[in-house]
Amino acid sequence: MDIVNKTVEKLQEELESCIQALIEASAAANITQDIVVGNIVDRKLADLAKTNKLAVDYIEKVTGKDIDVVMAENVALEEEE
Repeated sequence: MDIVNKTVEKLQEELESCIQALIEASAAANITQDIVVGNIVDRKLADLAKTNKLAVDYIEKVTGKDIDVVMAENVALEEEE
């Protein structure tokens, strides 16, 4: 029986080691996923900011007015409707 107990103990230790390795791998995967998602969001925000800047520049050029003036005029027009 002593051999069986030692074998069971060894298997339990190996199982605990595998579980710990899975926990560590899962944590690393979550960190990596967070980094990837963060990078995608940062890139999208940069693209949106660039697009917004281009739109603002275009509106100011076409209207000959500052964007804040154009926005205020739009608000006034919406309130009239």
